[in-house]
Amino acid sequence: MTPHQKGVILTLAGVTVLSLDALLIRLISTDHWTLLFWRGLLLSLSLAVFCRPKARLPRRLLLGSALCYAATTITFVLAVRLTSVANTLIILAAAPLVGALLSRLVLKEQITLRTWMALALCLAGLMLVMSGSREGNLTGDLAALLCAVCLGSKLVCDRAARPANMAPALVPAGLIIALVGFTQAPVLAVPATDVIWLGLLGLGVVPLAYALISQGPRYLPAAEVGLLLLLEMLLGPLWVWLILNEPPGREAVLGGLVVLTALLLPRLPRQRRAHSATSTPGA
Repeated sequence: MTPHQKGVILTLAGVTVLSLDALLIRLISTDHWTLLFWRGLLLSLSLAVFCRPKARLPRRLLLGSALCYAATTITFVLAVRLTSVANTLIILAAAPLVGALLSRLVLKEQITLRTWMALALCLAGLMLVMSGSREGNLTGDLAALLCAVCLGSKLVCDRAARPANMAPALVPAGLIIALVGFTQAPVLAVPATDVIWLGLLGLGVVPLAYALISQGPRYLPAAEVGLLLLLEMLLGPLWVWLILNEPPGREAVLGGLVVLTALLLPRLPRQRRAHSATSTPGA
């Protein structure tokens, strides 16, 4: 197996595991704040065992990354509970472009014309997705949009801290999520059936997905990892459709195609250049 094949297999496996996240949230019947308490606590405990920092991390960026990830998780759970899974994942897929815009504002990084075009196209796609939501689901769409902003902010924090590995920030992030859930949850006890789903989510799906996806950049270009991560936008709604009979709406499908096109637009030139470089003799 070549390093490239290994990277593709690891990343695909991680994305496939991660795509079960929204389905499990839907299967858990307990209050969303109780769900967040256990999800955050189990995530923090599992990662504390396997994720040890190899170097001292910038404290300010570590805290920023932890807060952004905590906010991402909280808004993600609320979005999945308040709107369709398809809407949530399509809107969340815009996070890399949000991160690019925030990098321009915070880190003063340049944005190419293709990225500006992708941002405009992505905005049009998000408006199309949200136009198909009923009044009650619009709150969930807005939570998903806030989730994309929070995730984009985390990407900026992690980029500002490079080359440091910011994965250990997920440990305090889990504790923050658990603390917020603890203050808001009516009860912490969960039904017996939810224990299985919560354990699978907090001790299996999220840590395993993180462990697999984090290996991808060791073998693949970042652009290719980003392309593979887009599969969650397709697989997540598929599991919910097959198991819970929740088909995506027409606007979600059309808007998703527009967002997918927007996300591919800045990456394709890099992919072609990378392919040409690897295929050139002596390169």
